[in-house]
Formats: sequence, structure tokens, C-alpha cells
Amino acid sequence: MDIVAQMHATLAQTVMYYFFAIGVWGLIEYIRGGELGGNIGGAFVIGQVVVGIQVILGLVILAGGFTVQSVHFLYGITAIISMPFAWSYMRSRHPRQALAVYSLVALWICGLAIRGIVTGGA
Repeated sequence: MDIVAQMHATLAQTVMYYFFAIGVWGLIEYIRGGELGGNIGGAFVIGQVVVGIQVILGLVILAGGFTVQSVHFLYGITAIISMPFAWSYMRSRHPRQALAVYSLVALWICGLAIRGIVTGGA
């Protein structure tokens, strides 16, 4: 179980850095007049998959009897639903608007990862 906990802790840092990077990348593209395209759109999808893996590892740790502060679960649930919620809201909007919203949501998920690390003891 220790290896799963270590993977969960390491992946939490990966989520934090990754979403910070794509959030900043997206905002720079937005400022430069860009729109949501395949490259950054794919990066958002990859990030969402990584968050999904992070949640699965957390559930494995939880099933093993490890306990954390209850607010830690709130951060994990919010992280996994934030990007799909933004997609459902922005799917029929202009790609430029979507880029701005997805980039801000990426920074939001970065913040959730930071709080998850703090409350999880990683």
C-alpha cells in the first residue's frame, strides 16, 4: 500500500505543475488572440485523464484503510468534475471563449491540487 500512497503523492504534484503549465499556456494564447485548438485541447484532455488516475489511486488508498481529512475528498471530487462541467457549459461557445474558461479552470485545478496536497499530508 505504501507504493500506491507514494504514487498518489507524486501524481498530486504532477497534477499541480501540469495544470499550472497548461493554464498559463492557455492564458498566453488567449492574450495573443488564439482560440482553443487541437494541441491545447489535447493537453486539457490528458490532464483530465491524469486527474482520473489520481482519483482512482486515492480510492485504492481509501479502500486500504488509510484516512485523511474529509475536506481532502471534496478537493478530489471538485478536481474530477471541474473540467467536464466547464466543457458542458462551453461546448457550444466560441473557441476563443472556451480557451479562456478552460485555462482558468486549469489554474483552479492546480489550486485544488495544492489544497489536496496540504490536507492529504503528501
